[in-house]
Amino acid sequence: MQQTRATVDKSSSKLAPPTNLEPYTMAVITEHGNSNHNNIINNNSKIGISKAGTESPHSSQRQLSTALTVPEFFAHKNIFVTGGTGFLGTVLIEALLDTHPDIGTIYVLVRGKRNFDPNERINRLLQKPIFQKYNEKTLAKVVPVVGELTEPNFGFGNDLLQELIERVNVIYHSAATIRFNSPLRTAIFTNLTGTMRTIELAKQLKQLSAYIYCSTAFCNSNNRGLITEDVYKSQFDPYEMMKMAENEEAWLDFTQQKCKSYLKDHPNTYTFTKNLSENLLMAEMSGLPAAIVRPSIVYGTLEHPMKGWVGNANSGHLGFLAGFVKGIFRTMSGRANAVIDIIPCDYVINSSLVMGWYVGTRHVDKPEIIHCTSGEVNPLTLSQFCNIINDSVERHPPNSFVWKPKTKLRNGWRYNLFFYLFHLLPAMIFYIPEKLFGIGMPQHTAYEYMRVFQNGTKAFDYFLDKDFRYSMKNALRVSSLIHDSDRKRYNFDASRCDWSEFIDRCLIGIRRFYFKESAVTTQWHRNYWKVFNVLYYAGFVAIFAILYFALTPFLGLPVGLTLAVLVWGFLVWL
Repeated sequence: MQQTRATVDKSSSKLAPPTNLEPYTMAVITEHGNSNHNNIINNNSKIGISKAGTESPHSSQRQLSTALTVPEFFAHKNIFVTGGTGFLGTVLIEALLDTHPDIGTIYVLVRGKRNFDPNERINRLLQKPIFQKYNEKTLAKVVPVVGELTEPNFGFGNDLLQELIERVNVIYHSAATIRFNSPLRTAIFTNLTGTMRTIELAKQLKQLSAYIYCSTAFCNSNNRGLITEDVYKSQFDPYEMMKMAENEEAWLDFTQQKCKSYLKDHPNTYTFTKNLSENLLMAEMSGLPAAIVRPSIVYGTLEHPMKGWVGNANSGHLGFLAGFVKGIFRTMSGRANAVIDIIPCDYVINSSLVMGWYVGTRHVDKPEIIHCTSGEVNPLTLSQFCNIINDSVERHPPNSFVWKPKTKLRNGWRYNLFFYLFHLLPAMIFYIPEKLFGIGMPQHTAYEYMRVFQNGTKAFDYFLDKDFRYSMKNALRVSSLIHDSDRKRYNFDASRCDWSEFIDRCLIGIRRFYFKESAVTTQWHRNYWKVFNVLYYAGFVAIFAILYFALTPFLGLPVGLTLAVLVWGFLVWL
């Protein structure tokens, strides 16, 4: 089949106003009492929406799949994917190709840019190592379609739109701005309006089998205690927020303080708009085969499509690991007993595929929601995490590093002082040789990485300090229904995850795929580590010598030596 592109009007870079939002009435979302939270949208509550033509004309006569297994379900299915060029999306596309030899076309939404060939972008994506096992005929099933996520019908031409309406069976919506500090308007456009566009497409499809939305476990982080697999009532109406995003005047003199008045107790615009999107789905997708998957902190792959695949390793917490293995990031902020809820990337993808099969093979009254998390079934504390990554990098050191990789938990003023003395100051000194000799980390200077690290630490501090717990009752129930032949391949139950083995694979993956080093740890690597280990402790001796020779000439031997020992002891403790 020939690859198809949408025709997008490039005459204006401004988003067209979503005139199809106007006929909506307000979403009536009623609070219901709950023993844990009083703002959960009750499964039986009525969410009143009125809009001509939003009800799928084929929803009442939908043919349920009789597939017993995940591969059987995806055979001959045509898929529409948003966010397909991102880390999760890339692994999703590979997993879809892997489900069944007879899977149909996978349409991947790609943004149209000037002097930009979408086919070339997809070709580069398909050249990644995870796609090496597929032949040209199979890879040709991945077809780029050029469009804009926030445009009505994505800006597709009539021919392409009609092709999708006639052929697409499953939608996977994972496109989002994942920056925690994105401007509110940008986050609304991408995360909320973009979700609305995928819903509008889903309702036009003649053969909709499943709609899967990739959300986040953090979307309800304005709550405390056990977060259940329910949609929590948003503090603002999602339709009104979409209209507000289109209103230029609403954003004149839009200060940070005004933004906080909208976020209220949400920590950032990301969680705020993800919660709005879930409310939108509950209002729009009642009675349709929809599901919401909520992953926590996504790391590399455990097993599929290969061990330790980490993509470009600069997204989320994987970016911390990439800096850690090179000895650049050497501290973490948080309580020792706080749980860091990480999940393998392939578990997120497995759960998404299983949910496609699940909602596509039975009647559902409302979107099904599952957490793809680990904290409740296999908790990993920050103290354990630091010990594991320190042990792992010693077993599998990279080809080179700035200083011996080693991280430690610090808090408050101790963390800040360590960061400025041993992160920011050395990065500023290192800036000159970086520019003169082209050494250091790829793409950015060490100083730039330090600023990113500092902002990321501030963002993650919130999630590591509030003892969030995520119920997995529904996820484990769905997992128990998987056919025996699928149980191992599509597992997403993290209860038996060996975190030490998993981190080993992630660190080796960062070496191999991000830094383009060998995945094999040789005796040379071990000797290199030993040399730096000696230099590491020699550094302590050097610091003491500098203090001694700097203080004793002015203060005398007794006072100078005493002060040197005290300062040295403080720096070692720090």
